[in-house]
Amino acid sequence: MSPAREENLILCNAPLVGGSMEISPDQVKQIVDATADAGFAGASLWAFHHLAAVGAGTSPEEVRAWHTDRGLSVPVVESLIGWESGDVSTIEEQCGGTLEVASFYGAQAVAGVVMAPEIDRAAATRGLALLGKMGADRGLKVCIEWLPWTGLPTIQSAWELVQEAGGDNIGLVVDTWHWLRQPGGPDPETLRQIPGDRIHCVQLDDTAAADSGDDLMMESMTNRLLPGEGGVDWPDILGILDEIGADPIWAPEVFNVGLMEQGPSEMARRIAESTRKVLGL
Repeated sequence: MSPAREENLILCNAPLVGGSMEISPDQVKQIVDATADAGFAGASLWAFHHLAAVGAGTSPEEVRAWHTDRGLSVPVVESLIGWESGDVSTIEEQCGGTLEVASFYGAQAVAGVVMAPEIDRAAATRGLALLGKMGADRGLKVCIEWLPWTGLPTIQSAWELVQEAGGDNIGLVVDTWHWLRQPGGPDPETLRQIPGDRIHCVQLDDTAAADSGDDLMMESMTNRLLPGEGGVDWPDILGILDEIGADPIWAPEVFNVGLMEQGPSEMARRIAESTRKVLGL
């Protein structure tokens, strides 16, 4: 595989609080400190967490300093939503704040998802094209992530949308949970067709190969496995990423209620340990 450099290994740390939208400034600082203590180089920041801390009375500069004072970069900010509507005012309202947070932190990329069970393809193409321009105006890459239970359920559907939208700064997030659980399972043929520089971020996690029969979204948000503890074929997917010359940001994202109950520091430590093992660090 291509070298997974330590400086490119960051943590999606929202799972340390279960992805909670109700978060205090103390909790934000706690998960930032846990990220640093586990040896990550940076964090993939939920814009909402930054805005929640600011809304509770902490200055934006202080929240940013919680990261920089611990030596953490913020190369990715999440998450762009609502853009698939293609409506300019909706996109500016729902995505503008996330883009501004990304600019404030000096991020490289902003990640987005589709939450709706169905999409209008033409509208989504217009929306993604607009996001690409809004990102480019700020020097940001825009990367979208497919979710198996939505109107953008597979890597093929996501890559086709990226191509239709155009924009050299638009690419993909590859989440290994979604890679394994997408309809039809892993799709190495499509991944091999994607230029490596369009894989902006790889989110590492794991799951059982067989569908549990539970609600996919609920399982994804509560019971992901640590990298290496499920059915993901790591040599295969990492080998393909190497073949296409991908050099992404590596960002484990392990939503798991049982791990969360162990506390942010222990959860971050275990995620770091398992991630480094599968990446060969």
